[in-house]
Amino acid sequence: MRIGKKKSTREEIGARNIDALGVETYGNEYLVYFLVQPDNIAVLSETAVKTKIIAMSSVIKGLDSIEFSCINSRENFDQNKMFYKERLEEEESPKVREILEKDLIHLDRVQIQTASAREFLFILRFRNYNPETNEVQTGISRMTKLLKDAGFSYRQASKEDIKRLYAVYFVQNITQVYFDDYDGERFVKGDAYR
Repeated sequence: MRIGKKKSTREEIGARNIDALGVETYGNEYLVYFLVQPDNIAVLSETAVKTKIIAMSSVIKGLDSIEFSCINSRENFDQNKMFYKERLEEEESPKVREILEKDLIHLDRVQIQTASAREFLFILRFRNYNPETNEVQTGISRMTKLLKDAGFSYRQASKEDIKRLYAVYFVQNITQVYFDDYDGERFVKGDAYR
């Protein structure tokens, strides 16, 4: 059995480099992410919702390389809740049952408080990326103008935002605060508790 060279995390996810503007991929592409704050359409009038739809379509028409994504930005407690429910069925001690029920209620409250914690991403994909051209900066300026003119609340994702988005997308890690640029970087620098 032949053992091949293991891929780095960046190779596994296809990200050659993550910088302040976006992600350079191994597929010779460059991705720029915009985090867009969703509006609560449940409280908007029918006219306001139609206006939002028209604004969205103007953004879509304004760029031909735009993609959309929506990811959870909160912890999912479903497995924990299933565990508590199973334990409740098995548990005979009234005191332990009471604690399990309180824990289950607590998880429900946390989940309700964060139910609308979604992140909407507008993604610009630049194919045949050449760092010597001004294509990325021009695309960012155009996207910024389109989002602003359409009245969306947004911001361009920073390097730390992108690392967090990738952690959520690839491993469902929502709780980590700091992400190394390279695997084990904080241990090499001697700051393992950052």
